[in-house]
Amino acid sequence: MARKVVEKKVAINLVENPIPIKYDEVPEYTRKDYEERINAVYKFSEERGYSHVIVYGDREHFSNVHYLTGIDPRFEEVLLILEKGKTPKFILGNECYAYANKIDFDIELILYNPFSLMGQPEYNYQTLLDIFKGCGINEDSKIGLVGWKYYDSSKHTLKNSILDVPNYIVETLCQIVKRENIDNATDIFSHNDYGLRTTLSAKEIVNFELNGTKASRKVYNVLKNLKEGVTEIEASEFLNLDGEPICFHANVNFGDTNTSYGIASPTYHQKLKIGDSVCVGMAHRGSTVHKAGFYINKPEDLTEEQRKLRQEFFHTYFASIVAYYENFKLGNTCGDIYDVVDRVLGGGEPGGIKKFGIALNPGHLIHTDEWPNTPFNKGSKTVIRSGMGVQCDYTAMHKEPYLVVHVEDGFVVADEKLRSEIKEISPSCYERMKARQKFMREVLNINLPEEVLPLSDLPAVCFPYMADVSTVLCME
Repeated sequence: MARKVVEKKVAINLVENPIPIKYDEVPEYTRKDYEERINAVYKFSEERGYSHVIVYGDREHFSNVHYLTGIDPRFEEVLLILEKGKTPKFILGNECYAYANKIDFDIELILYNPFSLMGQPEYNYQTLLDIFKGCGINEDSKIGLVGWKYYDSSKHTLKNSILDVPNYIVETLCQIVKRENIDNATDIFSHNDYGLRTTLSAKEIVNFELNGTKASRKVYNVLKNLKEGVTEIEASEFLNLDGEPICFHANVNFGDTNTSYGIASPTYHQKLKIGDSVCVGMAHRGSTVHKAGFYINKPEDLTEEQRKLRQEFFHTYFASIVAYYENFKLGNTCGDIYDVVDRVLGGGEPGGIKKFGIALNPGHLIHTDEWPNTPFNKGSKTVIRSGMGVQCDYTAMHKEPYLVVHVEDGFVVADEKLRSEIKEISPSCYERMKARQKFMREVLNINLPEEVLPLSDLPAVCFPYMADVSTVLCME
């Protein structure tokens, strides 16, 4: 007999009686960690014949440089130049030059004034060309250049490898090196199967779990404090933001127009009323939590047209979320996950993703950037492996009448060895993960695989009535 989705009153003890965060258990990244990461890049450069790997970074595109150095560029651009057997060279503007003194492994800092904000004092008059030559780049060099994306050449008309770092950097390199000897090497970090940042260590998982814990508790705090008449910006105050870096602007939106934008910041004048659609989302680095639904107490708070579709729309969507988690097993493929979501939404037939107005992939990988890549495509052969950091993330939307639902939470996949490493580093982190597993299994009745470790205190929680956060959807 087919399993049924039901509505149930529950106590979400994960957020109402939370397991405390213990910052003293959160590990710092050491000299050894960064040296191991840089050595992993050297292995790629040897295989590909690169003399140098040059990693670009800026405020928006910080993750690759941050992964290798612990420095996330602020205000400025940076370049990290790696050549095996030589000390890494880090080219920075004025403010990042000072910031980079926190690095505790061997690295040469090079000040390049044009990376500074405009109008700042100039303390070093080297040209970028001279800096590149001083870093050992010559006409015989072969460069792996890391930007923020890599590209399928079949979808472009350019002859050479597509590069997405600022043009003047590429043109300066081409004053030394032939253009055909400069490759886009961003896949080293973000390829779904072998990218360095697409398989997480236990240390990374503990850090990202901390951020998932904080993000989920903040989202819940907004939801439980929603009241008629509050503006989006007033509601956003319940996010209680601390100094933890975020990886996208927080979303708090009311009403069909604002929620349809998907990624908008809260506005000053939009007030909440019964029957409104609601989106609340928050992300710290390594974990996103986002919930969308309707601010109602009962189905009758919607229009007649919405009421006719609401239950099937929400319940089928939640059933697909359940199938997503239940099939996320070591050895399955990400194409399998795509197919199971597509079929559940399609009532047993393919085509459900399109039917439910899902514009993007059913989920993606996550790191310190919110979406480094996604293997969740039709026919994907990417195998689910230990160390994957995943966002179960797809928004269902019906246009006429307008309906929207979104249940986004992060989790990691961890085999027994990785689970033991996490537990050893941070017992409280592991305790929270196990409590979430128990909640999903015993309250939501999801047959969750042991290798799935939830990062959110609202794991797979779907609120059918956002004016009543004590009611959730679960399996019968």
